[in-house]
Amino acid sequence: MKLTVFLIFALILSLLSFSANYDIISNGEEYIKVNHVSMRFQGTDAVISVSYGLDMFSGMYVFLLGAHNLEPAIDDLFFDFGDIEVIELRNDQAVILVNNVSRQNDEFYLHDSHKLGTTVKVLTLVYPDGSTRTISGASATPDTFYSG
Repeated sequence: MKLTVFLIFALILSLLSFSANYDIISNGEEYIKVNHVSMRFQGTDAVISVSYGLDMFSGMYVFLLGAHNLEPAIDDLFFDFGDIEVIELRNDQAVILVNNVSRQNDEFYLHDSHKLGTTVKVLTLVYPDGSTRTISGASATPDTFYSG
């Protein structure tokens, strides 16, 4: 019993010894696996929903110190998008608002390709009219246009 308590205490202490700003995402190793990104266009802006999974260590870290520690990873994923705002952040998903991700040209909106910080299993683009486009193994958003 004392050994179990000691091991739990040691685990918690070792996890807390990391800085609260520690970025749990590394380019060398994947601590987070992005399963699905859904990008819903709204005029020149977009609302992006990200579904991801964490490895065991990162999951424990986030459980103990909070999901806000994932924000640098989300910023790294959308490094090429410019003006992003994390609206909601949970252990397995995030919602992001991206301002001015597209530009208006007459009655159409043009979206230039943006790189993603990792390869996502499935990228779904949702256009204002409700139609969708799904891309497997995406490392960037495609050039596209849509009507408002």
